Amino acid sequence: MKNKILAIFLVQVSFIYGYSQSQNSINDLELKALNYQYDSVIIISKSIIEIDSSQSYAFYYLGKAYQAKYKFIDAVKAFEKAFMLDTTNTIFQNSLAETYEAIGMDEEAINIYFNQYLEDTLDISPIISLGNIFRKKKEYGSAIHYYQKAIAIDPNNFYYFKMIAFCFNQINMSTPAIIYYTKAIEINPYDLNVYLILANILNGERQFKGAIHICTEGLKIDSLDVQLKKILAYSYYLNREFELSISGFDELISNGDSLFFNFKYRGLANFENRNFEGAIPDLKKAFEIENEDTEVAFYLGSALGRVNEYDEAVRFLNISIALLAPPPKEMANIYSELANIEQSKANYSISLNYLKLAYQNRPDPLFSFKMAQLYDQFLNDKKLAINYYDGYLTMLREVVPENQQVIMIDSTQNIYKEYAAQRIKVLTEELFFEGGK
Repeated sequence: MKNKILAIFLVQVSFIYGYSQSQNSINDLELKALNYQYDSVIIISKSIIEIDSSQSYAFYYLGKAYQAKYKFIDAVKAFEKAFMLDTTNTIFQNSLAETYEAIGMDEEAINIYFNQYLEDTLDISPIISLGNIFRKKKEYGSAIHYYQKAIAIDPNNFYYFKMIAFCFNQINMSTPAIIYYTKAIEINPYDLNVYLILANILNGERQFKGAIHICTEGLKIDSLDVQLKKILAYSYYLNREFELSISGFDELISNGDSLFFNFKYRGLANFENRNFEGAIPDLKKAFEIENEDTEVAFYLGSALGRVNEYDEAVRFLNISIALLAPPPKEMANIYSELANIEQSKANYSISLNYLKLAYQNRPDPLFSFKMAQLYDQFLNDKKLAINYYDGYLTMLREVVPENQQVIMIDSTQNIYKEYAAQRIKVLTEELFFEGGK
């Protein structure tokens, strides 16, 4: 009997000693992992596992070491073993899920997070993990679903509002994106990147005053932020506040921010402000930086034409055609500009050809009127002048096929209409007496 009791005692002592030694080894693993001694962690973990393969934390720290050394496949095997030994340990679950994500096994990671969510639907951690993984997978609808749940649990968390706004913006739902980004700024007014994103969305929705307000508010937080100043100057340009836009870009450029964007839009602001002499140097500088921007080429050509630098104007307008191969409306604008320049150079036949090309791309009555004037005043072809004047008057009464709206005759068109009718009458009489009728 005494021998039996002694044997039981020795077994208990051995167990306690083994458990104590094992705990010391696990504590040692944790310490070495904290000190980034991952090679040592791998060696010790494997030695523990050889002695006792039921030590879940040995597998866990082995996985952490492999993970730190970017050996993700080995890390997954180690974490899976730890998880099998203790399926309720959330530390093991999350480490395994994170590693699944790292190697693209998203569905496996989602299963782990979703099971955690089912166990406690008010636990924010798996909800955010699900939102984040769906966002990374670009499954924005599912991400929004989980971020909405997170917001319901914690309605004052900046990160949740920022992420749900991002997802709405990615699926082109601007209104909720604006609402959630605005709320994110209310919660945390110090993330300037949110101001930039929100201002760009507002500009995209043509809410230019809103964008100006957001940039102004952001600059109250950091008055030196270059990106906010840039978007503010751009927003002024879009809102047709050209003087303020020019002033904003002046400050940026004078402080050494000599970027294509700044020169382009200061040039365009000067162009819209009818300061063509001021626009040309900026647009030339922008074209030097980026010589494949069609808008820069077009407005540079237009500005040069307006200051009588005709050859250069034609060159840049032709560059814009070559770069863009634009839709008909834009082609019509380009050919119209070329026609105006050639007429100013007294190249009336070339101007006429450009007007015909403009008309082919967009049957605007004004092009017909201009062609009639060329035939009437410069090319001495009364019959064709009458035809084009008559075409102009006819088109004013017709429906425009593009938008099915009757052309509105403003005061300028009334003048053209009266002039065209008068010229038809005069030219018809002249042809009659010349025997041409």
